[in-house]
Amino acid sequence: MSTPPSPHPGYPQAPGPYQQPGAYPQQPGPYQQAPGPYAPTPGAYQQPAPAPYQPAPAPGGYGQPQAPYQQGPVDYGQQAAYQQAPAGPGCDVCGAGPATRVTIRGHQGFLIVMRNLWRKGTFCQTCALAVFRKMQSDTMVQGWWGPMSVIITPITLLINLFALSKIRKIPPPVAAMGPGLDPGKPVLSRPAGLFGLLPLSGFVLVFLFVLVAIAAG
Repeated sequence: MSTPPSPHPGYPQAPGPYQQPGAYPQQPGPYQQAPGPYAPTPGAYQQPAPAPYQPAPAPGGYGQPQAPYQQGPVDYGQQAAYQQAPAGPGCDVCGAGPATRVTIRGHQGFLIVMRNLWRKGTFCQTCALAVFRKMQSDTMVQGWWGPMSVIITPITLLINLFALSKIRKIPPPVAAMGPGLDPGKPVLSRPAGLFGLLPLSGFVLVFLFVLVAIAAG
């Protein structure tokens, strides 16, 4: 009995078990997508160069200066806190300088006795002026009440005026080491100074009357 002919004469079927061919070689075809506009442009996604290092700001929002710190010129003339006392002795009261040796005199007159006062020391201008005003105003009130005190008191007040001219020449004090004396009001602005003008005016009138009497002969 013969084998019937194959219905597909163009594809003869070999006898025996079917042998599967190997991996089907894929031929390049029209399904390959050509490079299009979606393709990344060379260099478009290049990572930028890292920025230079900048230190983080300090706590509180104060950034660190980028440039080296440069200190501007210092005006030492405006820094009174760093003024140094001139060479020489300091004030006996506050330690400031410059200071000068000054003597301020005073006088107290009573009906029977009298007493001469003085205060010597090295003082700055402020403390010396305070001592002068105190001694001068007290003398104008307490110095007239004795027989001899009527003459001694005007002389004491005049000597103190020479001391005042010396005090005025002392430069203003600097670099004080402690509290100084308060000069207070001028002598003639104090109640004691105003009260002392009465006997002082009487003494001046008497003195002028004596001079006129001597001149008249």
